[in-house]
Amino acid sequence: METDFYEQGSFLCIDGPAKKAGKEHANVKVCFVSNDPELLRSLLQKLAESDDCYWVKMTKKDRDGMYLGRCFFTTADRAGEVWAKYKGHPKLMVNIQDDDFASKFREMQFSWKDKPATEF
Repeated sequence: METDFYEQGSFLCIDGPAKKAGKEHANVKVCFVSNDPELLRSLLQKLAESDDCYWVKMTKKDRDGMYLGRCFFTTADRAGEVWAKYKGHPKLMVNIQDDDFASKFREMQFSWKDKPATEF
């Protein structure tokens, strides 16, 4: 299977088999953070091969040494299974984001531009 990333804005992306088949994705996604971009890249390439994978993406540039990866599946349950599998991985931070829930708060997003990283 072709698992080469393509660039889209600030992300590297792979369309999974579900997207190529015209299926819909769940609005729950698995988010990964790692300071090892090659590990994250390899994991996302592997996940992108799953029949129920819709789309994966990762940041091209790090944020203070951290790279973000996201994976979308056709069902929320599959996202939960992937979260459970990788939650305890020693080189990854993993969470689930419910986009339906999060969308209510997007306009409240705070801009950290020109703010000290120590400000809370």
